[in-house]
Amino acid sequence: MTKIELRGRLSGQQKTRLQNLFEMMYKPSEIAEEIGFEKRQIYRVYIPLGLPVERDSRNHVWINGMVFKDWILEYYKKVKLKENEVFCLTCKKPVEIIDPIHNEKHSLFYITCDCPHCGRKLSKIITNKF
Repeated sequence: MTKIELRGRLSGQQKTRLQNLFEMMYKPSEIAEEIGFEKRQIYRVYIPLGLPVERDSRNHVWINGMVFKDWILEYYKKVKLKENEVFCLTCKKPVEIIDPIHNEKHSLFYITCDCPHCGRKLSKIITNKF
């Protein structure tokens, strides 16, 4: 199972702003301003994770807007959980539900269990009847 990188994830509004990027070279500060995050996020998170960049003769970083958009959407794909899995925020990965406890609060039905790796209490909503 692959480790899921949560640092650097974009919010829904920031993902929408990705559509405003063009097929041209941007400075990291320009991309950060366009999308709505700090410039240092590019240097501290994205470049070490493998974001394709180009450097000019003065060693300045340039990023193609369309390549950045495609890389972000590919690297931070949505995790699809199986029916018997729940996502553990401590382990940063999907884990199998073992010994589930079925609960009901008002009209909300959910399962609670413990993470087999770290022991964190996990919950998964089954249905919400109104």
